[in-house]
Amino acid sequence: MHEPAPASRPMRADAQRNYASLLNTARVAVSERGADIVLEDIAKSAGVAIGTLYRHFPTRQDLLEAVFLDETNELRARAEALASAPVPFDALMSWLRLQMDFAAFGRSMGAVIMAAKHVPGTRIYEANKAMHEAGAVLLQRAQAAGEIRPDVHMLDVIRLVYGIALVNERASDPDGANRMLDLVIAGMRTQPSRN
Repeated sequence: MHEPAPASRPMRADAQRNYASLLNTARVAVSERGADIVLEDIAKSAGVAIGTLYRHFPTRQDLLEAVFLDETNELRARAEALASAPVPFDALMSWLRLQMDFAAFGRSMGAVIMAAKHVPGTRIYEANKAMHEAGAVLLQRAQAAGEIRPDVHMLDVIRLVYGIALVNERASDPDGANRMLDLVIAGMRTQPSRN
């Protein structure tokens, strides 16, 4: 979903394919190994020369940023799509579960990427802000439907989700994060769930 930075002329079709292939390959590699990716391996797996990779992503940091932006933009798009779902509470819960996966993925990207989320004016900051705003619409819809307490704020929820991802990073219980998220969700509800 991440688009290449605007250039003085449109990217050729083959260049667009190469860009997409590199980005998709890097996403998989980052999900498996975190920020400790080898650029030569990414190029080889994507089926392009290393020079092609460097033409699109001059540094490892550029590639990691592109991967993070792609994930962030995809999560924003998912929130926007869920904004018209018939059951606001279910839409919010679906997005929060996606957000938890994203939180775990984002933590694997390294400190520089995560720090850029808090620097106004960076592409990562702007994309992260847009993604949170799209998620806030889901929260507001669930609040308007009377399912979520009115004093719940999206930033607090996001921080809780990231905290869950952090404390479960190396946990031996694979379902612990989901149970913790269920507790957070129960605390957000206006009334106890009957499930």
